[in-house]
Amino acid sequence: MIFFRHRGWIAAMSLGIAVSAYPLMPVLAQTPAPSSTRPAGERNGALSGRVVDGEGGNPVFGAAARITALGRSDLSRNDGGFSLQGLPPGRYTLVLQRAGYTPTEVPVVITAGETTSVTVELRATALAIAGLVVTTGGTARSADEVFQPASALGGSELRQRLSTSVAATIAGEPGISERYNGPAASQPVIRGLSGDRVLVLEDGNRSGDVATSSGDHAVSIDPASAERIEIVRGPAGLLYGSNALGGVINVIREDVPHTRPERTSGQASIQAESVNSGMSSSAEVHGAASDIAWRAEVSGRFAGDTQTPLGALPSTDLSGYGAGLGASWVRPEGFAGLAVRDYQLTYGVPGTFQGQEIPGAPEGGVTIDMRRISGLGSAAWLAGWGPFSSIALDGTWTWYKHQEIEPSGDIGTEIGQTSGSARLVARHHHTSGTTRREGALGLWAMGRDFSVTGSETGSRPAREYVGAVFGYEELGWNRFQLQFGARYDHSRVTPLDTSPGPLGEVFARNFGAVSGSVASIVDLGAGVSMGVSASRAFRTPSIEELFSDGPHLAEFSYNIGNPSLSPEIGLGTDAFIRYSSSRARGEVGIFRNGIHDFVHYLPTGEMDPEQNRYPVYQAGQTDAVLKGGEGTAEWEVLPSFVLRSTFSLVRGNRTDNGSPLPEIPPVQWSQSARYERPWWFASLEWHGGAAQKRVAENETPTDGYSLLDAGIGFRWSGWGGFHSVTVNASNLTDTVWRDHLSRIRAVAPQPGRNLRVVYHIEL
Repeated sequence: MIFFRHRGWIAAMSLGIAVSAYPLMPVLAQTPAPSSTRPAGERNGALSGRVVDGEGGNPVFGAAARITALGRSDLSRNDGGFSLQGLPPGRYTLVLQRAGYTPTEVPVVITAGETTSVTVELRATALAIAGLVVTTGGTARSADEVFQPASALGGSELRQRLSTSVAATIAGEPGISERYNGPAASQPVIRGLSGDRVLVLEDGNRSGDVATSSGDHAVSIDPASAERIEIVRGPAGLLYGSNALGGVINVIREDVPHTRPERTSGQASIQAESVNSGMSSSAEVHGAASDIAWRAEVSGRFAGDTQTPLGALPSTDLSGYGAGLGASWVRPEGFAGLAVRDYQLTYGVPGTFQGQEIPGAPEGGVTIDMRRISGLGSAAWLAGWGPFSSIALDGTWTWYKHQEIEPSGDIGTEIGQTSGSARLVARHHHTSGTTRREGALGLWAMGRDFSVTGSETGSRPAREYVGAVFGYEELGWNRFQLQFGARYDHSRVTPLDTSPGPLGEVFARNFGAVSGSVASIVDLGAGVSMGVSASRAFRTPSIEELFSDGPHLAEFSYNIGNPSLSPEIGLGTDAFIRYSSSRARGEVGIFRNGIHDFVHYLPTGEMDPEQNRYPVYQAGQTDAVLKGGEGTAEWEVLPSFVLRSTFSLVRGNRTDNGSPLPEIPPVQWSQSARYERPWWFASLEWHGGAAQKRVAENETPTDGYSLLDAGIGFRWSGWGGFHSVTVNASNLTDTVWRDHLSRIRAVAPQPGRNLRVVYHIEL
C-alpha cells in the first residue's frame, strides 16, 4: 500500500435550509416527535411486541421494528419478540421489515406508565419489495409513491446481486448499464449518461473521489457493507445540484446512527467467486450506551486476474479494505453525531490481452493505488421551531489521493483532492382540511481543491467553489399529488496553473444557472397510478474538460479540453404508469432528455504529438437529445412462483446533424423465473443485449449477446442468529460476449462463467 502526503487545503461552509441530505430524510419524513417538556411526574411507557408469519403463525426472527419518529429500533428474537422501553406517551407508527415479507406499518399508542402489547403478522411475498425510498425527494416513501422513476436494492436481493463494484451490482436494473474497464474500474451508466453526469452518493453525500473524471477511476464506495442502494433515473438537479443530469445512485449505510437500538446486534458476510479467485468480507455491529448510539464496520476484498472465455485478462487483480465508525446522541427531540470512514483500493487496469495491445496502453497495464478518508457530521432538532417542524445540519470532509503506476514502477500520474460541504435544513409539514403540505427552503455549499502531478498527466490543478439556494414544496389532495421547486447554483473554477499550452489562454470561470422541476402523480384506483414530470437541470464543465491538455496514463488517451466551454443545460420529461397489487407489480415509462451544449470527447483520428502513443480526443459541444423507455413487471403466477421481465431502450443523437452520440448502450432485456419462500429461493434468468450498429464516427459497432444465470439460496435461524447462504452462477454457458460500453471491447471479451457464494449472518 502506498501512503500519500497531504498538500491541499479546502474549507467549505454554509448556512441555510436544504432538502437534499439523505441522512436527514428518513427522520424528517416521520411525524415530529412530541416535545420532551412534559408535566412533572409524567412517566414514559413501553412497547412489547411479537412478529409472526401470517400463514403458519410461526415466530419471525430478525425483523426490524422501528419507531423512527423517536429514533428507536429493535430486532425480533428467536421467539419473534421485541421490546422498546422508555417511550414518551403519544401516537406513533411502528414499521416492521424483513426479507421475504411485505413491509408492514402498525399504529401504536404509548401510554404513560404502561406497556403496550402488539402482535404483528407479516405476509410472505415472492415479489421484490423495495420498501421506503429516500433519495427521490424530501420524504421517505414507498417505491409506488415516488415522483420520479426509481428502484432500490436491499436485503436478500442486494446480497444476491452483490459484485465487485457499485456499477456491477446495479447493472441490469431498468435503465442502468455498466461501463467496463476491468472489475474495479467500472462506471455506472443511467439512460446513456455516465461520468460527471451521474451523481454517486454515500448516505446522501458526494463521495469526494474523482471516479467521474475518467473511465479508469474506480468509485471509492464498497457495496459489500451497504444496507441498500437506491437509483433515481433522470435529471435530479433540484435536490442534488449539478452533475445529476443522468440520475443519482445513493449507497446507504447510515454511518451516523439516527435510531438508538435496544440491544447490541450486528451482521457479517463473506463472499467467494470463481471468475477471479476472489474473496470479500464485511462485518458491522451497532448498539447503544444510554442515549449514545454507535456503529462500527470493517470490510476487505482481494481478487486475482479475471477469467474470460478466451483466457485470463492480465492486470485486473485488486485488493483493498474499508472501515467506518460512527456515534450519535439520540433523543426523541433530535440527534447529533459524527462518523469517519477509511477506504483503500489497489487495482489493475488492463493493457494487453493474449499479446494484443489495447490502443495507447503500456504492455502489462497500469496499477492504481487509491485511498479516501472522510468525515461526516449530522444533527437534527425534531421538536419544531417556529413555522418549521424540524431543523437539521450536516457537513462532510473528504481527503482523496491516488497514483497511477506504470509497469516499470514509475508514477505516471498522482491525483489528490480535498473537499468539504455543509448544509442546514428546515422543513415544514402540516395538513389544512383535505390539503397536505410539506416542503423546505435551503442553502448548500461545497468546495474542493484538485491537484495533479506526474510525467503522464494532461490535466491541471484547480479549485472549485459552489453555492446553492433552493425551495421545495409538495401538495396532496386525496388521489392527486403535486411536487414543485426551484434551485440556483453558482460555482467558480480557478486553475492553479495558467501557463499557455494547446488550449491557448487558461483562465478562471464562473457559472450560474437555475434548476427547477414540477411533477405529479394521480392515483387512478385499482392499484394503478400515473405520473409525469418536467425538469430543468444543469452541469458545470469539469476541471478536466476545461483544462486538460495532455496524456492520461490509465485512460490510454491524449485529452484536449476547452477553457471556454459553456455549462450544459438539460430539459427532461418523464411519463410513467404503475401497477401494484398483492400478486403483481410493474412500471413502464418513457423519457426525453434534451441537453444544450452537451460536452463530448470525440476521437480526432490522430496520435499524440509527444510520443505518438495515445489516440487524441478533443472536447467540444453540441446540442444532443437522449430518449427512450424502460419497464419492469413481476407477476406471481402461482403461489411463491414469480415471473419477471425488464427492458431498457435509449437512443442518443446530436441535434445538428442527427448523428449518433458515442457510447450509447444497446437495447437490453431480461426474463427471469423465481420460486421464493421465506426460508429458501431458486431462480433462473436469461438476459442480453441487441447488436449496437448506431455508432458515432470512429466508434466500432458490437454484436448482440444472450446470457444465462441461475441462483439458489437458503435462510434459517439458529445459534442466536439469522443465516443465509446464496449461490449464484452467471454466464453459465461461458459465452464469449462484448459489451458496447466496455473500453477494452476491441481486444478483450467480458468475464466468463462465474460461481459466487455468499454467506450472511445477522445477530
